[in-house]
Amino acid sequence: MTIREIIGKLNLDKNLSEPAIKWIEGNNILCQEYSRQLLKNKLNKISRLDNIKKLAIVLYTLPFTYKAYLEKGIDENIFWDTMSDIKIWCKNDFERFNTLGLENINWIKKHLTLKIFRLKRLQFEFSRFMILPHAKFKDILKCPFRLGEKCITLHIPQGEKLDNELCKQSLSMANEFFAKYYPDYKYRCYTVITWLLNPDFKSVLNEDSNIVKFGKMFDLLGYVPDSDMNERRVFGYDKDRKNYNPKNALQLYTLSRIQNKKPLYSYNGYRAK
Repeated sequence: MTIREIIGKLNLDKNLSEPAIKWIEGNNILCQEYSRQLLKNKLNKISRLDNIKKLAIVLYTLPFTYKAYLEKGIDENIFWDTMSDIKIWCKNDFERFNTLGLENINWIKKHLTLKIFRLKRLQFEFSRFMILPHAKFKDILKCPFRLGEKCITLHIPQGEKLDNELCKQSLSMANEFFAKYYPDYKYRCYTVITWLLNPDFKSVLNEDSNIVKFGKMFDLLGYVPDSDMNERRVFGYDKDRKNYNPKNALQLYTLSRIQNKKPLYSYNGYRAK
């Protein structure tokens, strides 16, 4: 599959894809070298490129990743679902830095090297069981898993409802996916690090809230102050607090914490496989 065919399937905006393709066409040998570095996780030189060139290297590498999927026999739909994150992060980086292209190449390299997969609603990444640095702990003695042991960390792509049934389907699909395509990878649990596990949400939101239901799927291990992440996820990037106009209970709660100079947190959560 060609780069242009892949770009068409990803539905990238032309103001992103066209300058990236133009750079690829004028720098083919350089693209080959950068692509090899990317696949080997050597990002020193690539990280100094502008965002359009970073996107170009990612697009240049996609056919190699596509081939790797086919060689492993992984469903093609999983490839497209996983790589849809490229468009999401181009949007995020534009809103945050007001520049076209892709800044967060360190994240997208995981998709290109088959370290992370999107299975329906959630993403799943090969990982090790860990605790957030400098975390405050909650029920750590009850945790049956060891620091450093193999696990699968899940992530929640933005842009869609956190539908509880779809999340359950994702976890079920993950069990089958890793057993089928990575049978030698033995793991006992799933982990997540997210602001969505805030136990306060049980009283802030109603019981039918997808966020509350998601939180009930995990046991808490630790938490750290992460007000910036909370604020960005609830109100978006680059917004003036004076212009915040809370429209729901979650935004009201978040703004109240900010105005009262109370921290917001990210949480370690885990659940058995």
